[in-house]
Amino acid sequence: MAPEQKDSPAVIEFMAIFAKVKDWCDDDPGELLRLSEDDDGVKSLSDTLFWSGIHLERNERRRRELFAAPVDPNFLAQWRDFEERFRDIVGRIFLSEIYEAFGDSTASSVVSKADLQWDNADDEAKEQAGGIDGAIDFARFNADQELRWIDQPNFIERIEDGIGAWERLKQETGFDLHGVFRRRALVPFVLVPRKVAAKYGNTQQFSMLHNLQQAHDAFVFGATYASLALMRSIMESVLRDHYHAKGNDLNDRIRNVRDRLPPGANEAALHRLRKVANAILHLDHERDEGLANMDPVRLEKEIISLLFVLRALIEGAKIEGNATDCPSLSCCSRYCRNISMSPLI
Repeated sequence: MAPEQKDSPAVIEFMAIFAKVKDWCDDDPGELLRLSEDDDGVKSLSDTLFWSGIHLERNERRRRELFAAPVDPNFLAQWRDFEERFRDIVGRIFLSEIYEAFGDSTASSVVSKADLQWDNADDEAKEQAGGIDGAIDFARFNADQELRWIDQPNFIERIEDGIGAWERLKQETGFDLHGVFRRRALVPFVLVPRKVAAKYGNTQQFSMLHNLQQAHDAFVFGATYASLALMRSIMESVLRDHYHAKGNDLNDRIRNVRDRLPPGANEAALHRLRKVANAILHLDHERDEGLANMDPVRLEKEIISLLFVLRALIEGAKIEGNATDCPSLSCCSRYCRNISMSPLI
């Protein structure tokens, strides 16, 4: 949705369905789960909410400009409520019938939410990357057949050149298409209230949003250490400009605002981000925070966790409304999604 437009039909539909679901279960996710077991109407409504949420997430991935659009504060609150309390429940309700049909007990196995999301994203990314590789293999096969009947100048040569360029990109840069698709699906987005967006411009090149986009892009394309360095910088600027944190260094600033931090970005979580990033920035092998012992998957999951911490810090600042005079709030004119929904690319 464009900045000056009303909410999109998808948003309006989601809000209406979610309100109805909460009304039917008296705003109790556990009650929704119980009722769905006994009533097909409740289960059908829950499934509708599940697909409405999926539809919103997929839409936001398709167009980059949607990540920079202002959002109604009411939608912000309702979407986060859906994420925190209802999404797992409606997912379980939707999947229960599938697992039962196949006699599979996987739905009840003990798997962390983060690991399950990573596994799902990895499976989808494998299919997406495989589809592209298959298309390239198809082109290679046809080039090998020397399809002289195609009336295009240098057709075979252009296919061979394209395939060669793709192989060199992967070999010389370590480009991992499978990983790019997976990380793109896992990067969380940040919601910005429309009333805040309307007050500030969005053209500043060195805004917080610009840095956040760069941090997301670095992570998506595999530059994990660069991403962490930018995340630390963003955290420091948000604490300084939006929480008005005082202190001689970042450690002091975190400690001095510990009582005003949102739950998802508490003191311990911010210190974790600070220490991991410092180990990289200062090449401190004695205080590497376990980075040396992390395999790529564990490091990727750690950064995803810290991106959620950063999101909570940014959104928490806007909820508190304590940065009305901050000129660097140009970032708050953006609808930065990378939705659990997805990344800013």
